[in-house]
Amino acid sequence: MSDLAERVAAASWISPAVRALPPHAAPPTFRDLQRLPGAQRALHLNESPFPPSPRAIEAAAAALRGPLNRYPQSRAPELAAALAARTGVGAERIVFGVGSDELIHVVAEVALGPGDRCVMPVPSFPRYAVSARIRGADVAGVPIDAEGASDAAGLLAAIDGRTRVVFACTPNAPSGGMMEAPALERLAREVPADVLLVVDEAYHEYGRHAGGPDALAALAARRGPWIVLRTFSKAHGLAGLRIGYALCGSAVEAEALRRAKMTFNVTEMAQAAALASLDDEDHLRASLDATAAGRARLSDGFRRLQLRVYPSFTNFVSVDLGVPAQPAMQALAARGVHVRDWRHPDWRTQLRVAVGTPGDDEAVLESLAAVLAEARR
Repeated sequence: MSDLAERVAAASWISPAVRALPPHAAPPTFRDLQRLPGAQRALHLNESPFPPSPRAIEAAAAALRGPLNRYPQSRAPELAAALAARTGVGAERIVFGVGSDELIHVVAEVALGPGDRCVMPVPSFPRYAVSARIRGADVAGVPIDAEGASDAAGLLAAIDGRTRVVFACTPNAPSGGMMEAPALERLAREVPADVLLVVDEAYHEYGRHAGGPDALAALAARRGPWIVLRTFSKAHGLAGLRIGYALCGSAVEAEALRRAKMTFNVTEMAQAAALASLDDEDHLRASLDATAAGRARLSDGFRRLQLRVYPSFTNFVSVDLGVPAQPAMQALAARGVHVRDWRHPDWRTQLRVAVGTPGDDEAVLESLAAVLAEARR
């Protein structure tokens, strides 16, 4: 244990739940990697390799020239109205966050406390478990199915009398698998009416482009509370502006989130860029088409390396190397190719690679072939 870890563990003013968390270790960002010598390919954070709509950039720049001495609008009314028109969810039931991960944390704040139970797929987005544990709740992890999708039957079986929240992630990160409509409909029907069902659709646009279902349609008949989470960070290419949103089943869920979130959390620049991005459907379609082509390019290349490829409906592809992924990940980083493992002790041989430019994708495949050849010698 490091000196800092020992000091944190001994600090009585820090809550036991936070003291029990692992040390903070943020992955390097694109800007961090730019400071390193040589070409660096950032394919580890599931970012879009394509810039956002020029309209979004212009809108953000115009907002930047606005009154920065004034707070932003808390409810982003123009953006809420635009999303309401597209989703059928009333603007009063749409809540914005600094990325959808902030909203996950707010869900934990409003719904979980010590001794409660939170059910979630594993491996999946780590924020579900981190935020639940900070609130003192127990985490019930349900393994994803063989295709890498959240397992509806397993999630339902894990619910008990202490369960307050059930998370489903579709398409799922880090695996890329997507739930089919019947599985989503089953969750909507069978998650108890006193339990909050949260469907994380951070990769919604990619899933729909690939022919997948829309969670909102599956949730239409649900009697209990529900929230669908989406973001502008992925397909819209606005990760740097940090804006996500929650589509809530009723005004009650929306009001609960607003009571707990920071009042002025999403900047005017982010709101303006997101609104302009929504209006540029041609740019979004081109980005989705290019991502699908890159996903196929990576998948085909991994198959040529005789690796198991997980079905993906996202902007990344996961593979099973058949050998521990950590050494391979480090060897790739030494070659300037940055990818991620699945960060779960029960899935040690899986590697996740974000779709990049054609040059990025070819560099990944060439570098991985060399790394695997060295490992097999």
